Amino acid sequence: MKLMVTIVLFSSLALAQAKPLTEIKVKIEAPESDKILLLDKLNEHGEGHQMHFTSVQEGFDYRLVFGTMQPSSPWVGNTSAAGVSVYDSKGTELFRFSRSNRWTDSGATNAAAKEIIKRLLRWQQQEQRSKP
Repeated sequence: MKLMVTIVLFSSLALAQAKPLTEIKVKIEAPESDKILLLDKLNEHGEGHQMHFTSVQEGFDYRLVFGTMQPSSPWVGNTSAAGVSVYDSKGTELFRFSRSNRWTDSGATNAAAKEIIKRLLRWQQQEQRSKP
């Protein structure tokens, strides 16, 4: 019985100390299959940073313009790439980048999602420092 009470107590303490996920509303402009994959990858990698992304059409925090492509290279053959432009809710471009030389669209999207999270975290930290 004591063991059961101890387990319940420690489980409750662990849950109480866990940080809640920050909800980030994004408007993703992309073909539907790319949109779904990007949202899945953002949530997969965002969880470790206490971030949860929700796709919305209005009232968004960030607008993501996203696409995958299959550029051909004479040295490697066909590969996948992803391009991203990220804007704040006022329409100001925050950053843009591409990730290329991935074997699949999923791999390119995965790399792009990781980079989006990394850059959003950096941008949010800079915003916090600039506020009085």
